[in-house]
Amino acid sequence: MSDENNETTHPVLTLLGKVFIFAIPASLVLMLGAVGFAFISGSGVKVVEEGEAAQAGSATVATSESAAIATSEPGGLESAVAGGDVPELPQMELGKVAYATCAACHGPDGAGLKAGPMLMAPSLHGSDLLLGDVDTALLIILKGIAKEGMDYMGMMASLGAGLDDEKMAAVLTYTRNTWGNSASPVTVEQAAAARAKFASVDAPAGVRRADIQAIVDAHK
Repeated sequence: MSDENNETTHPVLTLLGKVFIFAIPASLVLMLGAVGFAFISGSGVKVVEEGEAAQAGSATVATSESAAIATSEPGGLESAVAGGDVPELPQMELGKVAYATCAACHGPDGAGLKAGPMLMAPSLHGSDLLLGDVDTALLIILKGIAKEGMDYMGMMASLGAGLDDEKMAAVLTYTRNTWGNSASPVTVEQAAAARAKFASVDAPAGVRRADIQAIVDAHK
């Protein structure tokens, strides 16, 4: 009886053993597959997140570069304008070229060209006459400033004949927004209007500094 039971049991045990033996590798395969899938999925999420972060970073850089271009004169010169009026780059570039005439006395850096112990002309950095009322700056370019002393070696000559309205507006926009200066751009329309209304001002040797404000007020 015992031998028969053993003979009957052995095939069952053998079958269970085979199932157990095959079940373990299958379970391991499933577990490894699940772990691998989780790892790949996690990596994919990480890659997507990193990609989105990179895109966001690129967008920020692009925005910063656009802002820099919109508020900087070529060559890194600052031209951010208080109040939000930002000079256009073409006008700034034209103004930089036109400024070559002014640089003979005001210097390439706008600080005034040195002539021995003196300056040929005053610095344009923070100049009240330049950065104040637009008509004041336009009057000075159109009529010049009379030489009344020896504070400077040179004199501000009239540039109205040498600069058309576009260049006059451009050079003022450039100087009003370079070297740390910050003021509104000057338009061609403003330059043309100033040329017309100051045409009657008789000042062949330039206007006197003391008369500038009165002349501007009289032609408002």
